[in-house]
Amino acid sequence: MNAMVFDVIIIGAGLSGSFIAKELIRSGLKPLLIEKSKVVGGRLSTKPVGGGIADYGCQFLNPKTNELFNLIEELENQNIVKKTKINDSKNTYIAPYGMNKIPQYLSLGVNTILNQKVLSLKKNKSNWRVKTNSFEIISRAIILTMPIHQVKQLIEPFENILEKLPNSKYQSFFTATLQNNKQISSDIVRSDINAPWICNNSLKGLLNDKNIFTINFSNDFSKKLLVLNQDQRHDVIKKQLKHLGFNSYSNLSLHFWKYAFSKEQNNLSHFFDKDEMLGICGDSFSIGQADGAIVSASQTFADLIEYM
Repeated sequence: MNAMVFDVIIIGAGLSGSFIAKELIRSGLKPLLIEKSKVVGGRLSTKPVGGGIADYGCQFLNPKTNELFNLIEELENQNIVKKTKINDSKNTYIAPYGMNKIPQYLSLGVNTILNQKVLSLKKNKSNWRVKTNSFEIISRAIILTMPIHQVKQLIEPFENILEKLPNSKYQSFFTATLQNNKQISSDIVRSDINAPWICNNSLKGLLNDKNIFTINFSNDFSKKLLVLNQDQRHDVIKKQLKHLGFNSYSNLSLHFWKYAFSKEQNNLSHFFDKDEMLGICGDSFSIGQADGAIVSASQTFADLIEYM
């Protein structure tokens, strides 16, 4: 069976990957998004919890760059995001139907393969061959958008490229989502030493009629949870939730973010090698987080389109 052929293969369907895919579609090219998860979105993640929904990855956008402001303007026009106020912050935007609606919108019309892990990349003179757990696919160019640690694992054979890539420090922690019968507090967001982010998604502006909470546990507390078995972890979480005032909750779910978000960085804006037709972008670049994701994707796209 012949391998599928595309102009550009983008690995990772988070904010950077879906953004650059949309730009390629607008330019008349044929991109393919490959995502190892079952849904697009990456860390712009939303899930059903009881009678509502919870953002359990990126909670809001707080743009600092023209690139992200421009995207937000488009998203506002599509009624995907709206401006709000969280803890007196300025220029804060949420997605009332969930943050995952942003990458879903950006990836509309893009060929996308989900639940596929890329196992290897091989390059000949004119094409890349991408092997997943189910397919082999050919493209002229490759764009990698995962956290830089995962990128380096995938391109380990390309030593000349590895030495040019930045390092980024990521926060790692457990996130809990749950439905609680009571509101507990009038604050949208509050914090505790072991839980620096306790957010009522309904008060934040998600269209829920229930009190649906997202709780990010601290790095230190999460490290303690990691070494426990499932029953021990459940007992510790139960005690911690009681301490936080959650005495009547349901639909508790835990998720561990190994690469939750990059912090306090100022890396090169992006990476593009015109000879290899390889681009690398994401929140490991620029100033990190959503701004870094969009800045790096925008500049990678500009370099790529010049040589397509």
